[in-house]
Amino acid sequence: MKAAIFDLDGTLVDSAPDIAHAVNLMLADRGAPAQEVSFIETLVGEGARMLVVKLHRALGLPDADVDRDTRIYLDHYAARPVADSTLYADAATALPALRAAGIKLGVCTNKPQVLAEQVLDRLGLLPHLSAVVGADTTPHVKPDPRPLLHTLDLLGVASGETVYVGDTGIDLACARAAGVPCRIVDWGTGRAVPVEEPARLRRFADLLPAAVTAG
Repeated sequence: MKAAIFDLDGTLVDSAPDIAHAVNLMLADRGAPAQEVSFIETLVGEGARMLVVKLHRALGLPDADVDRDTRIYLDHYAARPVADSTLYADAATALPALRAAGIKLGVCTNKPQVLAEQVLDRLGLLPHLSAVVGADTTPHVKPDPRPLLHTLDLLGVASGETVYVGDTGIDLACARAAGVPCRIVDWGTGRAVPVEEPARLRRFADLLPAAVTAG
């Protein structure tokens, strides 16, 4: 393995509290009731617009308002992107160790590029990454494989030399379409993704070469 690429929300970062805060501010703007963080977390993974589309469908809100509400949601989120977000598992120590072991690191996410970089920077991970590909970096979003393939190009690695780490079926489908081995994290929504045991990741340090881990 020459590179590891990570999804962001639900994989590296528990961003659900801040996403839910922004969603509920948007709902309050239109006089709709606030929703639980656990419910909003299930809507995350396909980008901001699809989050709002799924929210509208669940709450019976007009489809015609999706684009407006997406803009309002993103404005609220951009104003407070990392108030309550935290890193999952051993991300703070494992990513520097992976980089020190010579493994190139990247992020491929359906979060807008600027917001992704802000979150990664505020939580201390950005300096360890050689590439960040967001929802607006390419014309496509996951599960389309092209954002992941673009991340491979930026890192200068081939699909067979890389692992993609995610927490949803969307991540799994994207990785498979790109021909990249995938690991699904054993927390959050990742627990609901049906994968064989070898594809389950319980800590990021398990991606380290065996000799480094043993040492």
